Amino acid sequence: MAFAHLTGCVKLSTMKLGCLLWAVGCGALLGRATAAEWDVQRCEGRDYVTLENVAAFYGFPKPAPLTPPTAAEIAAMVVGAASASEFGITTAATLAAVSRTIAMEAGGLRLEVTPGLSEASINGVKQWLAFPVRVENGHALVSRLDLSKVIEPRLRPELIAGLQPVTTVVLDPGHGGHDRGASSRFGFEKDFALDVALRARTALEKAGYAVVLTRASDIFIPLEERPAIANRIPNSIFVSIHFNSSSSNADARGFEIFSIAPRGAPATNDWVPSERDLREEPGNAVEQPSGALAGCVFHALLGQVPMVDRGLKHARFAVLRRCERPAVLVECGFVSNPAESSLISSGAWRARIAEAVVDGVENYRALAETKQRPKTLADYRRSAAGHLPLRALAVP
Repeated sequence: MAFAHLTGCVKLSTMKLGCLLWAVGCGALLGRATAAEWDVQRCEGRDYVTLENVAAFYGFPKPAPLTPPTAAEIAAMVVGAASASEFGITTAATLAAVSRTIAMEAGGLRLEVTPGLSEASINGVKQWLAFPVRVENGHALVSRLDLSKVIEPRLRPELIAGLQPVTTVVLDPGHGGHDRGASSRFGFEKDFALDVALRARTALEKAGYAVVLTRASDIFIPLEERPAIANRIPNSIFVSIHFNSSSSNADARGFEIFSIAPRGAPATNDWVPSERDLREEPGNAVEQPSGALAGCVFHALLGQVPMVDRGLKHARFAVLRRCERPAVLVECGFVSNPAESSLISSGAWRARIAEAVVDGVENYRALAETKQRPKTLADYRRSAAGHLPLRALAVP
């Protein structure tokens, strides 16, 4: 997460909205027709469009003009930092441009962005953008790559091209054998991940899927062999199951999920772009379906197991970049967090995780095969009355 630098942008051209998205590989857009146009602006070697144009395309109300934050808001943004420079704030102009979150909603779609930050929210779930939202001349600018590769497919996944039927789910319990993964006083990540995978396998098979586990026991499988299993199976998807840990922050908690970083975009946890971002990985051929799978699973997780939302993220982990099928890696909580490690030790809680993963897979299959819009966090919350409260799951 970094604050944008203000160095001035150059107007390049005016394009039809649909043409802009098509030109960057988003696929044919079959939604509402519009005669609106937007200006493409070039900033630090990257193309951007205004948030007003994004709002016009999706039918959102026009966002209010940007206003500088108050002194208290600025102080809150840099709390815990040794200096503002840790956040990339290098000039008074940059600091003054940072604004409050802008929320836009219409037609069942919701988008929230904060100028200066890479952290956004799409349909109620945190989404990490590849690049911070810029501020130029009083306008918020979203990168063209984020618009086409992140915002559009998350808002309207039913328009993603190239989705294939799903007949096989490859479940990948992380670590195994001598590789124990993260640990807590309750046990090892490798065992928790395998338990979730075995529970998910049972439910998926009942739902009619063929299920393959990269490991069904406590053995070590090299990273490169895991996605290779899915690559050999037509109409398969790949779900890698992990648990998180932090050696520097015992309070770190919550769920996060990763899909392959789009070509040209840095991984979420990378501070700056690099030449590696331009490399075409096998996983990039299915980056949009992988992102859709991530969204389906993550909404199901947060909707059924209420935990801290750490967001939909991008990475180039070996199991993601080498996988030629839609692939995600799920981090199901922190074993390093005392409260979460107690939950993770509960078989009932791990069963809920498995059920949520299965529900996310079901939503993805419906999307891929019938173009049915996946459930969102709001949908799950509306139907959550029959679920056990989280505190009831904390019994080992």
